[in-house]
Amino acid sequence: MTRQLRDPRRPARPEPHPAELERTALVLDYMPTGYYADPHREHRETPIAQVVGTRRLTLADGVPLEEVDLLEEVTLAREVPRTVVLPPSPRSPRPRRVTALLACLPGADRRIYCLPLNYRDKELVEILRMDLEAADPRIIVLDKPEALKSVAREKNLPEKIVVVPRRPLRYDELSDLAKRNLEEAITRIIKKREFDFVTFFNIAQPINIRLHSLALLKGVGKRTLMSLLRIRSQRPFRSLEEVKKVLKTDPVEALTEKILEEIKGEAKYYLFIKPPTPDAPFLDYFDRIEKERVRFRR
Repeated sequence: MTRQLRDPRRPARPEPHPAELERTALVLDYMPTGYYADPHREHRETPIAQVVGTRRLTLADGVPLEEVDLLEEVTLAREVPRTVVLPPSPRSPRPRRVTALLACLPGADRRIYCLPLNYRDKELVEILRMDLEAADPRIIVLDKPEALKSVAREKNLPEKIVVVPRRPLRYDELSDLAKRNLEEAITRIIKKREFDFVTFFNIAQPINIRLHSLALLKGVGKRTLMSLLRIRSQRPFRSLEEVKKVLKTDPVEALTEKILEEIKGEAKYYLFIKPPTPDAPFLDYFDRIEKERVRFRR
């Protein structure tokens, strides 16, 4: 079958926003005075948190609306810039164009709730309210962080919120502390999402005629692989503890090591994390697991 090439005249589809991929994340580092090496210039002199998403393990950094703790689960809101014109004032006799940053979170009622990060500027809040709500009646402009926390609560999300920009982070852009906490964060995510990772062991397929996806995990040699395939053909695995009895090693440790390798961009084959280069083989098992979860619920 001939591979269809993308028309170079058509712009590439933009990557999803980190807050679109990840509803929640674990905090890897919290820097109340900013991070001098942050790739987002506006984050170098403001409280900043580096996080890893709990759904796709996306790395991101953002502005927390309040102090957060290491490895605490937080809700991710989308950072949205909006340019508005401020009317003349005694300090500035001419109209001024300013770009405000908003923290936007979809509500349970399908409306979009946005909090200006400079919410203490009441004039700016009112101008943004008139501008945004007139442009789209689904958008509700808030004037205090507690209101945005209430939106998160209604969706059963953590009350603490980190506002992240469109560009995610690379592993080498993490702080030293964030790098040290990443392994523990991945381990916690795997344990909390045990059903999803058990599903991986039940649905993993060959990559080619010589290599199986499961063989990329530490402790899975040829004999262990055949045992895993034989047992799951008789009855699917129901827990990581059942998998452990076959692996003879902790599957959580094996998965953590593999995911960490992929996040660092050091893998030859990528099972879970989108590779840093488009030519690297990517099997996207997170997407396959989600589809399997939907099928299972039916």
